[in-house]
Amino acid sequence: MGEAHRAALLDFAVAHSSIVFYLVDIDADRRTVYISDNVEAVTGHPAARFVDDSGFGTSLIHPDDMDTYFGTLDATPEKTGETVIEYRLRDSDGDYMWIRDRLRMIEDSAPGEPRMLVGSMADITIEKEAVARVGQAEAINRVLLGNVLDAIVATDEDGLIVEFNPAAEKMFGYSRGRAIGQSIGDLIVSDEHRAGPDGGVPLFAADGRMSRASRRLETQAKRADGGLFPVEIAIAHAEIDGKAIIIADIQDISERLAARAERQKIAQLLQDAINSMSEGFVISAPDSTVLYCNEAFSAPYGMTPEEMVGSDRTQNIKRFFKNVRRFDGRLVEGDTSQIRWIVSRLADYDGEPIEVELTNGEWRLMVNHRTTDGGSVTIRADITGRKRAEQSLRQSEALIRRILDACPVPVGMTQAENGRIIYESPASRQMFQRDSMGGAMSARDFFVDPADRDRYLEILRRDRRVDAFETFLRRSDGTEFCASVAARLVEYQGHEVVVSSTYDLTERRKLEEEMARQREALHQSEKLSALGELLAGVSHELNNPLSVVVGQAMLLRETAREPAIVERARKIGDAADRCARIVKTFLAMARQQPSEMRPVRLNDIVESALEMTGYMLRTHDVDVSLELNPTVPSIMADGDQINQVLTNLIVNALHAMENQPMPHRLRLVTHYDRGRRQAVLKVIDNGRGVPEEVASRIFEPFFTTKDLGEGTGIGLTIVHRIVDAHGGAISLDSAPGKGATFVLRFPTCAAIGDQDGDEIEGGEDTGLSVLVIDDEPEVAEIIRESLASDGHTVDVVTSGRAALERLLFRQYDAILSDVRMPDLDGPALYSVVCDRHPELLARMAFVTGDTMSPAIRRFLDDAGRPYLEKPVMPAELRSLISRLAETGA
Repeated sequence: MGEAHRAALLDFAVAHSSIVFYLVDIDADRRTVYISDNVEAVTGHPAARFVDDSGFGTSLIHPDDMDTYFGTLDATPEKTGETVIEYRLRDSDGDYMWIRDRLRMIEDSAPGEPRMLVGSMADITIEKEAVARVGQAEAINRVLLGNVLDAIVATDEDGLIVEFNPAAEKMFGYSRGRAIGQSIGDLIVSDEHRAGPDGGVPLFAADGRMSRASRRLETQAKRADGGLFPVEIAIAHAEIDGKAIIIADIQDISERLAARAERQKIAQLLQDAINSMSEGFVISAPDSTVLYCNEAFSAPYGMTPEEMVGSDRTQNIKRFFKNVRRFDGRLVEGDTSQIRWIVSRLADYDGEPIEVELTNGEWRLMVNHRTTDGGSVTIRADITGRKRAEQSLRQSEALIRRILDACPVPVGMTQAENGRIIYESPASRQMFQRDSMGGAMSARDFFVDPADRDRYLEILRRDRRVDAFETFLRRSDGTEFCASVAARLVEYQGHEVVVSSTYDLTERRKLEEEMARQREALHQSEKLSALGELLAGVSHELNNPLSVVVGQAMLLRETAREPAIVERARKIGDAADRCARIVKTFLAMARQQPSEMRPVRLNDIVESALEMTGYMLRTHDVDVSLELNPTVPSIMADGDQINQVLTNLIVNALHAMENQPMPHRLRLVTHYDRGRRQAVLKVIDNGRGVPEEVASRIFEPFFTTKDLGEGTGIGLTIVHRIVDAHGGAISLDSAPGKGATFVLRFPTCAAIGDQDGDEIEGGEDTGLSVLVIDDEPEVAEIIRESLASDGHTVDVVTSGRAALERLLFRQYDAILSDVRMPDLDGPALYSVVCDRHPELLARMAFVTGDTMSPAIRRFLDDAGRPYLEKPVMPAELRSLISRLAETGA
């Protein structure tokens, strides 16, 4: 390989390398005399700064690495061979990058020449990732001075000078007058070249002919002071007046030759630097044959760099293929048919890195670049450390994510500039209702008042932290709530990122308000607690005399002969029984025991309550109107508790009519709502009515509008609790001065499975096959046990996808699915069943605990399928299965 070819290849290598080469003059305060331009691509700082400012490069070194760097640099001139030092260097963005610097003294410096230190810097920030993109090397040959003027010397055929221009005067030191007529050989040709075969004028002025006309030659010339210097002479001839004239164009090539020598020296230094690289480096011809490579490239093949020259890509891949497990993401181990694909992939000079996994667990990174002549430059780096670090990082990130996902505190990461959500924990998504049904994608949408977010960011940017920042936030469904936010401002991937946790203050605010209200009722609460203990004791004591009354009434009925006495005894016994049941009800409430539920007729309860309160109503001149519909079905209830509810409402109505103009009217109305299958009871009075601000709180514990000593504020609370425990609902319709209407609704026995009105039955649909889908195993197991006890065969799965797999192999009489589940939820499962198994839609029902969600409510309304609200009651469940069996048969 010729010198020019070698230099060209080395120039190109530097231009495509990520290694920064530089020369330092040790004797000139370690001044950087040369540094490759690719230092700007690596560090962001221009090369001129390093050369023009002698202390610029060292000022970028990390303060903690200064002592190590200068200590190593001080010792380098006394060492032989290569010195390696690693340190941190600040790039133009202000970040520090790790540099591996290889230093070596130039050992062949001539005496008197300055001592030079050659170095090569490599970015090793990402564990030798160093996919060296050979930077654009600076043209080494900038040592030539610009605008050198040629000397023009003309002679006759005898070699006598006939013309000597000003450039020649400056070059040789003779005036034109002195040079004219002188022999060119005596004047400017050195003694040793004058008679030589290639030196002196006779070589081109023999016999008047131009034996070397139009030729260029290099020789030595002599100045007036006797000094010798190299020149390049271009010779031409002409005839003037029939005489031959020789014209010589002479250039002083002293600087050119010096530059050539310097270029060769630097080229050799670059070659040494490339050979010292830990990365494999190869230059290939257009036909993929190796032109040059370093030892790091040839070693894995078991060959020397000289032995690799001439081998092509296919041959080299075949030699090394046994060591390859995965190439560019594709598993190729043992499959020799993949060699052809690997060769074609390496021929794709798109500059994209190719990762190679070896069978021994190590990793390599290869980068190809096309050269101007159609060949390529390939750099191969060991990235095993980086890959292992990435794997450790992924495991660490996965662990952190699992911790954050399990954290009950809502945590989020957002970009400070635009509010884009980078990460949001499940607790945060639940708080803001950001689920599979959609939601805001920017944290800016969470703030009700944009000015609050601006103030929040202002504090963050000033203090880098925010604690207990209270503001109003908005959920995805538009609802607003008060929250406390704690946040920190950090740098992440070059952006300002807000890491925050949010605490919903709604319950705390409600609790604070409730505590403020209940402070006023604390005294009443303490008395009520004592009253409750007394009531429990009295209830126990009343059982004994009540037993005597009940027994005596029964004996009186059996022994009396007069019908009037028998009727009185019956009434006494019924009243005693009622008192006993009331006592048991109080005890059951105190001990949290279940009530005695059985089918009862709502009209009978109304008449019984009026019997108990009739005397009170008559003495207060209340006109009672009964509008009882005889077709109202029975309800499943504890009759005494419903009697207590109605008695309380009648007494409240009586109090509301006190001090009001006559007449005082009380209407008790019952009717059957067939659409909802509910028995409805209305208690209507024409009293003073209930103000709006009172109506909104009338069912709250300890809330009362009565004067001290007239009420405890628990009557309507207990009414509400009893009605709710029976699966019913109570509401108030009132306005000041227009009376009040309390509306009670109860599910009828027919609505919960008792078609005869005598007892609750699960129907006669036993032996059905039922598929239960619920991601909560405990809920699914309760449903399974309830249905299995009725003789049904029940399969349980915990996801919609598992249910679809079951439906591929088995038919079910009923399918009961939860609505909200991960992966494939209830709505998605319903959609798939519509497409794949439309015949099963009539057998499908749902269970949900979230009917307040607009999206779920919309789905249930659109689907038109029956559903149960959690918690599931066994009677309701049996009724639902019976309905599915009837409609899906």
